[in-house]
Amino acid sequence: MASYYKFAERQADSFVNWAEIGKGITDMIQTEVAIRDQKKAAIDQATRDNLKKIAEAPVGSHEGLNTWTLNYADSAREAILLQDRLLKQGILKLKDYTVMRQNLNDGTDELFGVIKNFQNTYKEKADRLISTDPKNRSQQLEMDLMAYTEQFADFSKSMAIIDPRNFSVNIGIMEPDPNNQGVMKVGKTIATASFLKKIQNTKVNYFDSNGAADAVSKSFGGFTESTIQELNRLQGKVVTIEDVRKRPGYEDALESEINSLFSNPFNITSILTNDLVKDKANKPYVSSISGKEGNVIDLQFDPKTNFYVPNFTDEQIQSARAEMRRKIEQRLDIKLKEDPFNKPQPNVGRREDEQTSSGGNYAESVNQFKTKLKQVKPKRDNYIFTGTGDVTVENIQNLLSSDPALIGKFKVSSADDVVTVTDNDDVLIGSYDLSKTKAENKGTDFFKQRERYLDDLINRVTNYSISKDPTIIGVSLMTGQQTGGASRFNP
Repeated sequence: MASYYKFAERQADSFVNWAEIGKGITDMIQTEVAIRDQKKAAIDQATRDNLKKIAEAPVGSHEGLNTWTLNYADSAREAILLQDRLLKQGILKLKDYTVMRQNLNDGTDELFGVIKNFQNTYKEKADRLISTDPKNRSQQLEMDLMAYTEQFADFSKSMAIIDPRNFSVNIGIMEPDPNNQGVMKVGKTIATASFLKKIQNTKVNYFDSNGAADAVSKSFGGFTESTIQELNRLQGKVVTIEDVRKRPGYEDALESEINSLFSNPFNITSILTNDLVKDKANKPYVSSISGKEGNVIDLQFDPKTNFYVPNFTDEQIQSARAEMRRKIEQRLDIKLKEDPFNKPQPNVGRREDEQTSSGGNYAESVNQFKTKLKQVKPKRDNYIFTGTGDVTVENIQNLLSSDPALIGKFKVSSADDVVTVTDNDDVLIGSYDLSKTKAENKGTDFFKQRERYLDDLINRVTNYSISKDPTIIGVSLMTGQQTGGASRFNP
């Protein structure tokens, strides 16, 4: 009896509820099966949707296009069914299956989009090319790109293909198979549907070089230079030329403007193909995409932007810059004005060759006036132009207030190392780049530059004053002598 009791006790201690465990396992298996059924149902539904979309491939009245599209639809249908079969057989992982199916779906959408929009896009681009509105006009490169895509839309010479490695959709150009006479095969010219779609939608705008030249030319201020010419013993004339090209710093400013315009390289392609059209050898400027012969603009594909980048030759860049310069400079007005005047004459009773009260004939009086101005000492430093803006401004103001003929007629200002002298109506008399007069600028003859600037300033203010009143110099000199004593003209 005792032995049986202990056996029963051990059996009670080691009892396992297999019914509860079995229920848990059953529930787990059923849940897993349910999840698998849900995934399988989702995959099957996605396959049905994809096949339906393929069956609704766009067709129209173009028989060649219809055949081309339906051939692709058959290939896409087979690809979809192959993906499903490989997945169900366990050969294809779900992750890989998902990526491949997405590639096929996206490629199909893009391909059908390209087919639907090609004709409308082509008409739009053709209209843009011949538009007379610069804002809505394209440059030749845009049509070259469209022509590049057009070969893929030649449905007798192209084929839509599916890459079996990742199921992306491409379009290839057919060419004769050298090993099988009369048979066509896909050649090396292949493009993805996404690339063709990008090209189709890309706009390469025309660069309105004339409008840009107008804006640049208007940004330059005037620059006036006057000279005195003697006609005879009794008469002379002041010749005033307004030419901004003689303004100090003009070349640097013009180059900077052109650099800014050409920061967009497609502005250069527009200048070459739309404005110049041909080079000096009479070769047309053409893009490498066009396949035409001529002065070829090399366009290199950039995988980062999925687009092309121009790679210009030195000749192409220089030709574009020269054309832009020509357009700007032909808009810069060069104005010539001549003001005749009668020279101050000697007192009544004196011979014409006697000295006047101003010390000689008119030309000599003008030279004497300029010489006296040059002898005016600067208030600060040893030179009128010191290379420091505020000092130079003060020195010039001192110079221009040293004679009654000049007092109150000019304004002086400085900004960014440039000193500007204008009249009271803000008409530019002269501007001077002080960076060229600084001693620390190695390689610059700054002492001579200071002297050149001073001579130029004196000539300009003198000639400008004479152009306003030809008698003013004689009056000024006479004033200097009549006062007597230690005047600045009679020390």
